[in-house]
Amino acid sequence: MDDFEVFEELFSFDPIFAYNEQTVNKILKCRRSMENELFMDRLLKTLGIEQGHDLYPPRSNQDLRDLHQQIIDSPSPDHHKQSVLYYILKDMPDRDAQPAVDFAKAVFLPERYRIFMDGIWNLDRANFAQAVDYLTEPVLIPTFPEELIYTLCTHPDQHDDKLPLAYYHTVSPAITSPKVLKALFSVLAKASVTDAFFWARKQDGSIYRVLFEQLIGSILDEKEGEGRARHSMELIQLPFSKEEEVWFETYLSEGWGKNLPDAGETLRIRNMITGRTRAITDSGNRFGANSNDRMDWSSLGDSWEQGSMIAR
Repeated sequence: MDDFEVFEELFSFDPIFAYNEQTVNKILKCRRSMENELFMDRLLKTLGIEQGHDLYPPRSNQDLRDLHQQIIDSPSPDHHKQSVLYYILKDMPDRDAQPAVDFAKAVFLPERYRIFMDGIWNLDRANFAQAVDYLTEPVLIPTFPEELIYTLCTHPDQHDDKLPLAYYHTVSPAITSPKVLKALFSVLAKASVTDAFFWARKQDGSIYRVLFEQLIGSILDEKEGEGRARHSMELIQLPFSKEEEVWFETYLSEGWGKNLPDAGETLRIRNMITGRTRAITDSGNRFGANSNDRMDWSSLGDSWEQGSMIAR
């Protein structure tokens, strides 16, 4: 199709088409749920169109024509413009004709562009599982990987932790944003405390200590239950280095972590497991009894202390 630049040709199936109110409201709701930026907004920016929020979604046929013209006037390569037009055509309501599919075939849109747009369109519509299916296709070159991971980790309607992990482990993108690292780490920690710990060790500089403390805090701040108890036991048995041991004790005795439920008992049991008898006494004196503890560490602690007395 050489005439995609002509609106009447591109929308020959309905030249007077306009988005209905329901579609516009759904898109606006999705934008708000994604911290006020759709991936379509990012796509328009790559074409040099900064006012994406004003242009998309179009409220009338004239708005749709204006959006089309802005895309056509972009200095970007044709296949980039065609990709964005393909996305827009996917907004068309179900009908016998498939304008998006027909358009992709007519302009010979490369497969990787079509697949990427299918993924982005589904992500913008909160169809997360479908989006990840598309976005993990091997033919794709990772685009917006940090933004994708952040959205999959934090979107209020996305509750399947397997999806961000599937995308991350499949694509293996380099992550430099502290915000994204923290979001991904939170999901990793829920899946496996041990795996999250060793993953955090691979991060550079001060961000590692931030993640290390985030791991401790997220576990102690969990709701009471078997999951929290299991994660806590896994935490206190991790193979800390000498530096990590200092971080652990400092965070729970002097840092923000000292205000967390079970902070003192967690530190005491960690010291017990590692055989740091003096540290156990010090931590006990420092914290005293904690009436707000939600886990019963006392039986384990008493058993250890009785064993120490017998040994002596």
